[in-house]
Amino acid sequence: MGKNINTDGHKGNRAILRVIGPVVLGVGLLFAIVGIGSFFSSIASFFSSSGSSSDSFDSPLRYFWCAFIGIPLIGVGGAICKFAFMGAVTRYMANEVTPVGKDVVNYMADGTKEAVRDISSAIGEGLASSNIDREVQVIRCHKCNENNEDTANFCKSCGASLSKSIACPKCGELNDADARFCDNCGQGIT
Repeated sequence: MGKNINTDGHKGNRAILRVIGPVVLGVGLLFAIVGIGSFFSSIASFFSSSGSSSDSFDSPLRYFWCAFIGIPLIGVGGAICKFAFMGAVTRYMANEVTPVGKDVVNYMADGTKEAVRDISSAIGEGLASSNIDREVQVIRCHKCNENNEDTANFCKSCGASLSKSIACPKCGELNDADARFCDNCGQGIT
């Protein structure tokens, strides 16, 4: 069996990650907003003072460096949150998806029950009628004693007829065409 991860140490680590992740993510968002806001305010002040001298452009990208700190912090905070809340999110998703999956399987089973039954009976009939499990029956040639399949009409070795055509006058058993005595009762056949 696998190791139980719901130990006190694991729960403590998860609780710490659940605090650190959102804090790092929030700090990253603040830095990114300040940096990107500084960039757009610099651009806005540049275009608003385009008619005056270039000395009026007094805050060129003053806090833009914050974006370079904020964006990686957003990534790190998001990754920490992913690991901190992965179990809870997965359990939530499983609780939402499992009943739907169960309903789909039941619906498919109800809708395909007859088709599966038809297919299985066809397979069963095919196996029953095939020669897979059938023991090979042989018939011995009365002239050369060669074993032939029971469905053969003539001997594969000498070509003699394998069909039984002479009925015994005593018991009615069919015997080989050239038999002198009945295979069943031993009565002489003339």
